[in-house]
Amino acid sequence: MKNLILIIGLFLSNSLLAQNNFVKGIVIGENSAPLDYVNIGVVGTSVGTVSGAQGEFELYFNEKINGGDTIRFSSIGFASKDFSVEELLSKDMLTIQLKTQSTTLKEIVVLPDFLRTKEKGNKNTNARMNVYYAISKKLNQNLGAEIGRKFKIKKPTQLKKVRFFIAQNNFDTVRFRINVYHLKKRKPGTNILSQNIIKEVVGQQQGWIEVDLTPYQIYTEKNVVVGVEWIYHSQKGKYLTLPISVPSVGSVHFYKYGSQNKWKRFNMMSAAIRLEMAY
Repeated sequence: MKNLILIIGLFLSNSLLAQNNFVKGIVIGENSAPLDYVNIGVVGTSVGTVSGAQGEFELYFNEKINGGDTIRFSSIGFASKDFSVEELLSKDMLTIQLKTQSTTLKEIVVLPDFLRTKEKGNKNTNARMNVYYAISKKLNQNLGAEIGRKFKIKKPTQLKKVRFFIAQNNFDTVRFRINVYHLKKRKPGTNILSQNIIKEVVGQQQGWIEVDLTPYQIYTEKNVVVGVEWIYHSQKGKYLTLPISVPSVGSVHFYKYGSQNKWKRFNMMSAAIRLEMAY
């Protein structure tokens, strides 16, 4: 009898998914103000997006998604919230409220002055291969795609600037979020930032893009992964890529397709990302 109920439940949830292949709504904070650039997606899949400037979102599903799969809403400074696909499909317009999450960062010994600076990373902008953010058939549904690079750090260090090279870009406006992770089980784990770092690129700009990190006072004494996440694009455009060097001796490249997807690790590869640090 229990098996029969389970089969009927799965049938009903999959039938509902076939009829309604998307959910939409807004994400707000505890003060009811809209939250922009919230990561939204089906956990462990490429189905994902990022909320807009007014907290609005639309999330489309494909035939591989089941009613029992988990949709996660997450953002820096807020506690994540999970729902089943079936739970959200039953509502026409969603209002998802996230609660502020206080985090206690591990204390590190910070030297009085960081007088020596050094830049690490991949300078090669003429690589034969590119790694893609934009996929023309899923423009809104692969927002949250992220490219990362590992940087080795052995002493207390301040992160000063990050630079990344855009090889192709025909969007009038795109926005990126810079993330900094400590590693867990050889992949990006905890994001050590306490606020969003957003960089806007306009006019189909290509070449090196620089982001000043000094106002954010980012200190670490561990290896980090610096991620460049795609969070917004203007209506017209199809191409957005970074060059990637293969092989790149001693380098580690990470890629995540979808807001809530799993990271993939690639040794001996590196996108054109540079990190300036002081110690």
